[in-house]
Amino acid sequence: MSAADLLFERQLDLPRVIVFDALIDPDLVAGWLARASIEPVSGGRYDIEWLEPDAPPATSGIVVEVNPPASLSIQTDDHGLIDFALGVLEGGSRGSGTRLTLRVRLAMEPVFSGRVREDWETRLDRLEELLRGHPVDWARLPRTDAVQPPEADGRFRGTPG
Repeated sequence: MSAADLLFERQLDLPRVIVFDALIDPDLVAGWLARASIEPVSGGRYDIEWLEPDAPPATSGIVVEVNPPASLSIQTDDHGLIDFALGVLEGGSRGSGTRLTLRVRLAMEPVFSGRVREDWETRLDRLEELLRGHPVDWARLPRTDAVQPPEADGRFRGTPG
């Protein structure tokens, strides 16, 4: 298994403090990522229960670093190290915006990196929608062909084997 280092960047027309809240407030996190139990302090828990149809098992994590409203790092048991960095963008309709950079570092087979990238792009799209006042309606979310946990023989469902 090799290491993947995936990098994403979004420009959001909201101040950092608002975007940061959407990363650490369990009610807001539930509007774009998953049901969450979060202790937003270094060493605190960051546990999420995925809500998509056919979702993988829950993910447990530890907050490695939290520096409001500039950064948040979470080490997870199955999704690697997740680093959020929030920079200031001058201008915009509110005087300043946020440059959100997400770096995901995890060990995985290269064949899965495209799907993991696609999943994070979708999650970031959902974050933007939440910040516009449109949280995910999890009950109405269509079923997907998301990567599932391995079968008993170690192969992933829906993958060649």
